[in-house]
Amino acid sequence: MKSTAPDALPTHPDALRDLVLQLLRQQEEKDAEHARQLAVKDRYLTLRDETIARLEMTIAKLKRWRFGQRSEKLSPDQISLWEEALETEIAAVESELEAVLAESAAAKQPESAPRAVPRRHPGRMKLPDTLPRVEVRHDPESCTCGQCGGPLETIGEAISEKLDYVPGHFQVIRHIRPKLACRPCGTLESPALPAQVIDKGLPTARMVAQVLTAKHVDHLPLYRQETQYLRAGIPISRATLCSWLGQGEYWLSILAEACKMALLEGAILHADETPLPVLNPGSGKTHKAYLWVYRSQGDAPYPIVVFDYAPDRKGIHPQGFLGGWQGILQTDDYGGYDALYRKGQITEAGCWAHVRRHFYDVNQSAPSPVAQTALLRIHELYEIEAEIKDDPPEQKVLARQQRAEPLLESFWTWLNDTRTQVAPKSAIAKAIGYALKRRKALTLYLQEGRLSIDNNPVERALRGVAIGRKNFLFAGNDAGGERAAAFYTLIETCKLNGVEPFAYLCDVLDKLPTWPNKRLHELLPWNWKNPALA
Repeated sequence: MKSTAPDALPTHPDALRDLVLQLLRQQEEKDAEHARQLAVKDRYLTLRDETIARLEMTIAKLKRWRFGQRSEKLSPDQISLWEEALETEIAAVESELEAVLAESAAAKQPESAPRAVPRRHPGRMKLPDTLPRVEVRHDPESCTCGQCGGPLETIGEAISEKLDYVPGHFQVIRHIRPKLACRPCGTLESPALPAQVIDKGLPTARMVAQVLTAKHVDHLPLYRQETQYLRAGIPISRATLCSWLGQGEYWLSILAEACKMALLEGAILHADETPLPVLNPGSGKTHKAYLWVYRSQGDAPYPIVVFDYAPDRKGIHPQGFLGGWQGILQTDDYGGYDALYRKGQITEAGCWAHVRRHFYDVNQSAPSPVAQTALLRIHELYEIEAEIKDDPPEQKVLARQQRAEPLLESFWTWLNDTRTQVAPKSAIAKAIGYALKRRKALTLYLQEGRLSIDNNPVERALRGVAIGRKNFLFAGNDAGGERAAAFYTLIETCKLNGVEPFAYLCDVLDKLPTWPNKRLHELLPWNWKNPALA
C-alpha cells in the first residue's frame, strides 16, 4: 500500500492543527448539506403523498355522488346539469392527480415546461367517414438508425385521427407517421406525435377550446352542446365532453395564476363579489358560494381581471388573496373589506355609483325632492369625469381639484344641513348618512388621478358570470368553482384587451403542453399575438 509522503503534510504543529480543523469544517458542511437535501426530499415526498391521497379521496367521493342514489328534488334538466358538473370534476381531479404522479416520476430529471400526462382510455369512438380529412405528415428527423447507423426503410404508417372544430364545421386531422425499420439491427422507429392538450385523446386543442368557449362564453351547458354535435353527425357523449372540459380547465388554471401575480404588481385595484351557487349532492340542493373579483385600475396599460372563488363571503378571503399587497383598493360599502383598511397597508377608495344608487332607490320608491337634488349634484361630478376621461392622471387631478372639489364642499355642507331636516330613520336619512360616513374615501379621487370616480369597471366584469349563472345554474363543488374562477379570469381579461376568446384558447391550449414555465408571461392575454394575424 502506498502511504502519504511525509512532506505532503505541514510539519509545524499549528499548521497541522489548522489543516485538521479545515478538513473537519468541510466535512461538517458536507454533512449539513446532505442533511438539508434529505429534509427537502422528505418534505417533498410527504407533500406528494398527501396530495395523492387527497386527490384519490376526492375522486372516490365524486364517483359516489355521481353513481349513487339521486335526489328526487332535482328536475330532469337539473339532473343533467348535476351529472355533467360531477363528470367534469372527476376529469379535472384525475388530470391533477396524473400530473402529480408524472411530476413525481420525473423528479430526478425536472423539466422547465408543463408536460402532458399519459392517460388510460377506453375504446374510442370511430369518427364518421363523412367528415373532411386534413392530413398532417410527420417526417423523420433522420433516415439512419440511431443504434447502428444503418439505413431506415419505410414498412408502414401509423395514423392517428383527431376531431377538430373550425367555426361552422367539424373536420378530422390525420397525423400520418411513417414506420421505419433498420434491417441490419432490427430497430423500429417512428416520428413522435406533437404534444397534445389531452394526451392520446380524441380532440385537438381547437376542439377543446370550442367546448370551453361554448360553456363559459356562450353559456351553453354540455347537454345542449351534446345535442348540437349530434345534429352535426358527431355523437359525443356528455361524459366525454365533461372529460375534455375538466382537462382543458386544468391547463388554463396555470395561466390564471400568472394573471394574479401580474395583477398584484399594480398600485390601485377594484374589488367586488358575486354569488355562485355550488352543488351540495348530499342534500340535492345548492349553497351560496362567492366569486370575488379584482380588477386593475381603469386606465392601466393592460387591464387585468382576476376571479377568486370562496365558499362564503367572509372578509378573510380578500385578506388571503391580497396577502401583503399595498396600495389603494376601491370597493363598495361591504364590511368584509374593513379589516384590510384597519391594517394600514391598504387605503380605501369610495364608489360614487353606490352613493348615487341609494338616492336613486329612494326617489324610485316615492318622488323625493331631496333625493332628486342629490342626484343632480352627483350628475355634475360625472359630467366632469366624462370631459376629462382621456386626459393623463396629472391633468385629471388638476381638473378635479379646480372643478369638482368646490362642488363637493358644497355637497357635504348641503348634506349636513339636510340631515337635520329629515326623519332620522327614514330611507333618505340613511342615504345621506351613507355618503357622509364615507366622505374621506369618496374624496380620495381628487388627489389620485389614476383612480376612477366609481367601482363600475370591476362590476362590468361580472356580467358574464351573471348570464352564465342563469344557464348552467351551479358549479359542481368547490374545486369546480375554483376552475370556473380561473376560466373567467382569462376570458374577461381577453375581452378587456380586445382579444377574441376562441382564437386565444385555440392557440394557448395548443402551446401549453410544451411551453416553458419561464415564458408563461408571453401567453397572457395582453402579451398574446394572434398567430393568424402575425
